[in-house]
Amino acid sequence: MRNFQSRKVQVLGVVLASLALSLSGTTLGNAAGKTMSTCPVTLIPKTTDNPFFAAIHYGADQAAKELKGLKVNFTGTAQTDAQGQIQRVQAATTNKACIINIASVDSTALVPALKAAIKKGVKVVTFDADVTVSARTLFISQDSEKALGAGMFKALAAQMGYKGDYAILSAQSTAQNQNAWLREAAIEAKKPAYKAMRLVKTVYGDDDDKKSYDQAVALMNAFPNLGGIFAPEPAGVGGAVKAKDDLKYNPNLVITGLGWPPGQGDLLKSGKVKSFILWSPVDLGYLTYYANNALVTGEIKGRV
Repeated sequence: MRNFQSRKVQVLGVVLASLALSLSGTTLGNAAGKTMSTCPVTLIPKTTDNPFFAAIHYGADQAAKELKGLKVNFTGTAQTDAQGQIQRVQAATTNKACIINIASVDSTALVPALKAAIKKGVKVVTFDADVTVSARTLFISQDSEKALGAGMFKALAAQMGYKGDYAILSAQSTAQNQNAWLREAAIEAKKPAYKAMRLVKTVYGDDDDKKSYDQAVALMNAFPNLGGIFAPEPAGVGGAVKAKDDLKYNPNLVITGLGWPPGQGDLLKSGKVKSFILWSPVDLGYLTYYANNALVTGEIKGRV
């Protein structure tokens, strides 16, 4: 996890991307013994327009170069769309992909298509946002759910002075990673140190800049004394800041969560956002491709 703060240009902390291996009931099948030079990989992000997933794509291709593997087939929809992800899983299966890498928009809706792919001998490796364990072989975790969820909440609380009303502006209501972080944040929020803080509402911007902005405007209109907005994804952070500026809302409103340094670094430099958290998406893509290689060569088998 990297904690980007306005007081320092350098990144604080280290990358804690971890490889989470889960027993899923799947086996290596006919993939074992192959190399990445003969293993087509389809990488399905939540959205193709989000620079976060473009960075993951870049990291995966960097690893492919090192391993002399095929470049990944980066395919998806411009905006989040579970049905669009299902269609691309089905297309990858039909086109005899060796491995499908996917960050799920909906952790349950994708299960039938992924299980059908597994039955055809395709290996499923999820990253960033997981699916039901029975529908994949590996999940590549960017960090522990507790570290991210509790960490973001702690940052919000400290900046709010441990008192006041706050709202949550999340991505999709069906996203496994978002919901896991919010569960951990809720556990942290029950501690005595936060007894003077109150969650007033949770809304969803679906990783979309305009919808996130509209949801932030609605929150500010509904709650004139809001003290903080907790946005565990970059579109929410950006949308909340823009809404705060456009409405000339309380200048002391705290906005934090997950940010995107290349596009939102100016928010830190200007002080509009004091800090936000993010891991390295390039490293996440890089690690995912190396996990693909370990799975295909039989070095790992998807067991705990």
